[in-house]
Amino acid sequence: MTWLRALVRRARARVAPFLADALELIRPAGRRAPEIVVVVGVVVSVLLALVLVAAARNDAHIDAARGDAVAEVLEGGSRPHVYVRFTTVEGAVLTPEKGVFYPRGLEPGQLVEVEYDRTDPELVRVGGRTWTEGLVPVLLGLLVLWAVVGPSAWALARARRRRREAAASAARWRSDRAATRTDEHEDGEPEMAGAVPR
Repeated sequence: MTWLRALVRRARARVAPFLADALELIRPAGRRAPEIVVVVGVVVSVLLALVLVAAARNDAHIDAARGDAVAEVLEGGSRPHVYVRFTTVEGAVLTPEKGVFYPRGLEPGQLVEVEYDRTDPELVRVGGRTWTEGLVPVLLGLLVLWAVVGPSAWALARARRRRREAAASAARWRSDRAATRTDEHEDGEPEMAGAVPR
């Protein structure tokens, strides 16, 4: 058992410098924690918005040169990549690598109407569905995200403010104590609070 303790002690001694360096790197980020949390929230929000923009762009491409077909839902796919096989107007049999857009409710073996871009048949969506299918999930995601980010940033900012106030208070106390010691050394006796100078 003592060899195990010795091994742990040696490992701790080897890891301690790396942990100290890591803490030195992280400490400045810790001082900016509220801002970092808000920036992460903004970045995730922008990414979610870009998902909707990309879906709307794909829909616009499909609508510009739309082809209609009946597709078979294939085995082996899972959301968000549900794969379908369909025959284009030109007679080509295609299985888009990206799968079909808006695949909610599709089951393997099912036949479904699809709309595709004739100039780029990799862009395929379930017939009658558009980017608005993703609007509710994205809005719910944003709501949950900011329900977490907002209070977290506020709590971190409040904790930082309290730490700063405590540090300022401690600094004032130390300076007052140093001033009191200086007064004691000059007069030879402690100065009493509220005493009238002679």
